[in-house]
Amino acid sequence: MKQFILSLSLLFVISSCSVDDPSIITIQNASVTNVVAPESLSFEQTAIFEVTFIKPTTCHTFEGFDIVGEAPELTIRTETRFEENFNCEDTPTNTETVQFEYFVESPEDHVFKFLSGASDNGQLQFITLNIPVTE
Repeated sequence: MKQFILSLSLLFVISSCSVDDPSIITIQNASVTNVVAPESLSFEQTAIFEVTFIKPTTCHTFEGFDIVGEAPELTIRTETRFEENFNCEDTPTNTETVQFEYFVESPEDHVFKFLSGASDNGQLQFITLNIPVTE
């Protein structure tokens, strides 16, 4: 019985490890190229934004949004999951549009800053939207 358990354990260890398909996974900020937003926000309602970003390779997929700050001024980073499988193709003009949903908890006018990239000298650049809140 001990040999059977040892053999089964060894088989499990050998079959669970594979170096045939190595991949490296990272989360990266995407460059936002366009944001379609409502003209105004309604207090205690959900607003929907259409966010278009660049998918630089076939190995990038949408991961989510990272929101920094607190209402009424928010910085939003669009994140992609990059899974390097050594078969990635460059697609620098490929874009994807996703929805960003935001629940308005503050009656103050809001400022949304969507990260759009960096300048040649490394300065972060944003698409900035000033949106009034109505009750």
